[in-house]
Amino acid sequence: MRRFTSVGLVSSSHHIGGGSGAIIAAATANDQLVTPPHSPSSSAAATTSMTSCCAMQSARRHLKMAKSIFGFYLGRQGRRAYPFHRRPHMKNTASMNLSVPHFWSYATTKCQANFLPEENYITGDWTGKLFVSSRQVYTLQHSTSGAKCRMKRFPSVHEFNNPSRWNIGKELYSLSKPRMDLIDEQMLTKKQRLDYVKAGLLPK
Repeated sequence: MRRFTSVGLVSSSHHIGGGSGAIIAAATANDQLVTPPHSPSSSAAATTSMTSCCAMQSARRHLKMAKSIFGFYLGRQGRRAYPFHRRPHMKNTASMNLSVPHFWSYATTKCQANFLPEENYITGDWTGKLFVSSRQVYTLQHSTSGAKCRMKRFPSVHEFNNPSRWNIGKELYSLSKPRMDLIDEQMLTKKQRLDYVKAGLLPK
């Protein structure tokens, strides 16, 4: 242990002059000159070293942190590539092109030899059924028979009033767009209201 001795304190090991008079404290020969801890240069150095240490630790910590849900399962850094042809969002836009031999089957059953889906057949007691399934396929009977064809399309109900043979083979949900019957004008901005007026959905 190093002892710091000051003039006011008595050093028991060394007496200069040998008398009981003036006693001057001296540091032992083994003791080195140590800068007192409150000097500005030492505190700055200590602060710098602490900061660099903390920065290293935090950098290491951020490498370990999970940035996404995959980070909990995947332990590697860098670009997390999806497996081949397994991206969650479809990027093959060429498959949406209307090619000439297949344009007639766009949004239709690809193979016309297949049976109609189950929704087209009465499989149970349909008494009082007001709506047909939106997965029904429009057939010749829809356009020929005078029966009402209604389909739920949130937030309203779509009713097929104009029978057309062009609709044959298409699923009902692809023939209508969701549209509000009642428009809450309090919820509209001025621009939205103007657009509705231009479209003829609201009076001026």
